[in-house]
Amino acid sequence: MRFHNPILFPLLGAVSQSNSVLSEDPPLPPWYPLKPWEISSLRAYNPAKSPYDANATSLELTIANPYLIPAGPAPHASGGGYVAFDKSTANCDVHWKEDSQTPYGNLKDTCNSTQTSSTRAEWNITINQIHDDPAHYMDLTFSLAYHLYAYGQDMYKLMAGSIHVQVGESLEGGCDADGLCSYTLKNGSVPLLVQPTLEECRMACG
Repeated sequence: MRFHNPILFPLLGAVSQSNSVLSEDPPLPPWYPLKPWEISSLRAYNPAKSPYDANATSLELTIANPYLIPAGPAPHASGGGYVAFDKSTANCDVHWKEDSQTPYGNLKDTCNSTQTSSTRAEWNITINQIHDDPAHYMDLTFSLAYHLYAYGQDMYKLMAGSIHVQVGESLEGGCDADGLCSYTLKNGSVPLLVQPTLEECRMACG
């Protein structure tokens, strides 16, 4: 897939003036390290007994990368600077029944994300743990893969970040008389921040 009209922004002194400007990655630009992703909403519910109950456990949340992320340098003839991956927002809606065939850490699902004319964003969520002792908590991992085709280069960057959320800290909620437990983000904890790290890159390591 080819994308057009890539986003550009200048970075003085960081881009080579040679014709082989795309052959090597430039030094890390000054906006590193990566800024946190933001979880703006979260709702989880499950039977009171355990996630192993016959009823499905559900997790719904919205996560966003609200910043431009550098992909790679643009040719000097086009004005120089950097090509950037767009901002991206994803809605994760995961339903599952925990059993011996799908242990924690393998409960991975894709999230519906916004796409732009220049950037393809692929979000994934992994359920690492959900437990109720000493209080209800969840350990989650997110990954975001960016793809952008510009100036004859297929630019790719994969980032990942994990978060621990717990009732009394960033979550609030509990179980009703019918045994259904429901949890949401605690008032004052929005947005919940997830710090990403760079996992893989190709032609977009700057």
